[in-house]
Amino acid sequence: MSQRNAGVDLFRLIAAFAVIFIHCIYSDKFPLLPLAGRWAVPFFFMVSGYFFQKSYSTHAKQAFLKTAQSVTILFVWANLFYLLFLGLTEGSVSSLATHFTLLVGAYFHLWFLTSLLVGYLVLWFCLTYLRQDVLPFLAVLSIILILGLNPYSFLLAMSPHPLYARLLLSIPFLCIGFLGAKYSLHRYVYTSTCWLLISFGFGLQLVEVWLLSGNQSSFRLVDFVVGTLFLSVGLFLLSLRLIVSPTCRLSYYGQRYSLPLYLYHPVVNYFLFKALVATMGIGLLYWLSPLLTAVLCLSLLLLLDKFTPGLFRILSGDFSRIAIVPSKSSSD
Repeated sequence: MSQRNAGVDLFRLIAAFAVIFIHCIYSDKFPLLPLAGRWAVPFFFMVSGYFFQKSYSTHAKQAFLKTAQSVTILFVWANLFYLLFLGLTEGSVSSLATHFTLLVGAYFHLWFLTSLLVGYLVLWFCLTYLRQDVLPFLAVLSIILILGLNPYSFLLAMSPHPLYARLLLSIPFLCIGFLGAKYSLHRYVYTSTCWLLISFGFGLQLVEVWLLSGNQSSFRLVDFVVGTLFLSVGLFLLSLRLIVSPTCRLSYYGQRYSLPLYLYHPVVNYFLFKALVATMGIGLLYWLSPLLTAVLCLSLLLLLDKFTPGLFRILSGDFSRIAIVPSKSSSD
């Protein structure tokens, strides 16, 4: 029986597009642009925790084993892919000879997978050797620690690398997603409350950007501020309360393509940027480049899924069933 939720899947697609806009070629020129989309990764973590709880509640041990296997395979595959990509595009992978490669991965956006592995390891320890009652306290403490590492480390007279905060980011949001599923928290909030959380979180982010502007050199490395918590949780609850038809095409796209969109949009970004530089495309195409990346990446994935489903599953990290010919109907 499918555990999917059409509203959540729709927001997964929106979150994937938000990540693409964060990584657009002119994001460094507009600090608010990356920060406005930072809700996406916490949202993905909450969704992972939410659906993990559904499996955990019926088969706890199998849920952990299956999840650990899937994330590990995806982690290894994605890093091997980008090692090859770096070798082909830059002619060398010597830039990866640093301990930060273990935190970030072979490419800048793969820290998501490292953090996810850490988060599930912590969740496994808590659920196996402690009690589920500790999860709210774990979420609160980890959020405080993350904020202390980045971007509020200056309050503690510290200067740790922002990547350490990224490594821990999955922990609180996996817990929130897990607890959200266990207690069906979305049933106890109104839709208007969700919008209030979203508005408050977005506004608080703007205030924090203003306050941090004198202490933070690059907001590109800021993945999480206090306002992001309210914004991402509000959007997560809204996605659960949203009534969306199970046959909605965009929800299906979110379910099937949000992960590969996240994984492979930098490849499309890279070649699009090269094309713009070669053609001196600084006008309208330059400003529309995030939209072009999203459309091109989704279109490529649709074509791969239709004509080479086996290759599509490999790119998605699914090595369990590789079909040689397209199936008559998609059952994912």
